[in-house]
Amino acid sequence: MYDYYNPDTSVKKPTVYVGKKGFGLNETIGFNYTQLNLLSVNWYYNWGLTTKANSNKSFIPMVFSGSRVAGLTFCDTLLGFNEPDNASQSNMPVSSAIGYWPSLVSNSNYLGSPSMAGNPVTSSWFIPFMQSKTKVDFITFHWYKGADTAKFYSDVQSFYSTYKKPIWVTEYACQTEAESTAKPNAYTQNQVNQFIIATTRWMNNQSFIQKYAWHDSKVGTSAFFDSIGHLTASGQTYAGVQ
Repeated sequence: MYDYYNPDTSVKKPTVYVGKKGFGLNETIGFNYTQLNLLSVNWYYNWGLTTKANSNKSFIPMVFSGSRVAGLTFCDTLLGFNEPDNASQSNMPVSSAIGYWPSLVSNSNYLGSPSMAGNPVTSSWFIPFMQSKTKVDFITFHWYKGADTAKFYSDVQSFYSTYKKPIWVTEYACQTEAESTAKPNAYTQNQVNQFIIATTRWMNNQSFIQKYAWHDSKVGTSAFFDSIGHLTASGQTYAGVQ
């Protein structure tokens, strides 16, 4: 059965989604199906259009930036540009993203929004993009604001209330990779464990949230794997939630 919420009956349902829990798999450092199996996830993405992980988990392609549009072929579900409001990520003007967007629309049935580095409710990038009336079937976003569950719930609900579209939390953690490198123990193991348990259980019970994926910080208490791909204590906690 689908864990699918869609108030707009004109949007075609995706064909491959059972289970919400996912992961952003960094295949460039050698992580593969082993890590996906250890985490007991249902789906994954790698910020690219293709995968070599050879996994039976659902892979969702992403068009990282405008330069990747040329390599796009048709897929059922597609993730939009990655942090176009961030100079160190896809770094795209709104006008460029809107210009490329018809290619994403014509090559997918079910299309996710660009993922903001900033808050999509107040973003000077995202607001005009959505006001352009481009086709967006679900809202994707990133969240790195500590271990405050109340803040997490409030933010996610505000995103849904603003745009009235299904939500995918495609990156979230207590800290970004840079923050974890600078202060790897800013949050205790117990704080991170409790944050993981509370947020995953809450998202599993929200019909408007279709998918979520933790972002591995590589170091510190927000990391899910050590340098050789073994689960950390946080990774074990995420693996155990249903």
